[in-house]
Amino acid sequence: MPDALARNKPKSITKARWHEVQRLELDFWNRWTTLLPYQNLDIPSYWRQEVAHFGESWGCFHGLRVLDVGCGPFGLIHFLDHAAERIRVDPLLSQYGQKLFLQSPQLSISAVAESLPLAARSIDLAICFNALDHMLDPQAALDEIARVLRPHGSALFMIHTFAAWLRPFFWIDRIHPHHYTAQSFAKLVGGRFRIERCETVRRHFDIPPAKCLGGHLKSGHRGSLQNRPTSRDQD
Repeated sequence: MPDALARNKPKSITKARWHEVQRLELDFWNRWTTLLPYQNLDIPSYWRQEVAHFGESWGCFHGLRVLDVGCGPFGLIHFLDHAAERIRVDPLLSQYGQKLFLQSPQLSISAVAESLPLAARSIDLAICFNALDHMLDPQAALDEIARVLRPHGSALFMIHTFAAWLRPFFWIDRIHPHHYTAQSFAKLVGGRFRIERCETVRRHFDIPPAKCLGGHLKSGHRGSLQNRPTSRDQD
């Protein structure tokens, strides 16, 4: 297992590059409603559709302690009113100019996914939606999510994936420090979790090619994953 994990581990980025990504992320959220793909977006309807892509319904969150890692200002966690407790974690949480209110019982924490300030085996269900490819060290983030999940806990992951032929153009997409194909994303997550469901959803936005190269024309790869305990989790 350790050898396999080492082979699958993605390269971490420099802290300077990560800070650049954080600046770009804040800039995006300051102007996201002016961008064509997001104008007039019905956020509750959007999240209902996303949960359905996982093969789940709103009821899967009922009575659970739910964690949203990299939640952003309008993440799924804000709409899970029937969860027993909601925890949102994002390194930019205190800096977002606008963000939804999260009603108690809740925890709102400005922290990185690579070092979650939560007790081991304390979370029933973790969400990490369109965030792993923005992180300093995605493998470390996966390890932390596995650490805080209870032995039979589950996690929902989604990122934007790209066709392999676009690899020479990845440098243009500055807001994503990591890029994955659908296959490489499944391999990354499968090194730490047992995957119960994977789905690739292709999306098309009618925007100029230059913006497509900037990262707006993507296929979203989603997986509903069951925590797979390892010897490290049992210590």
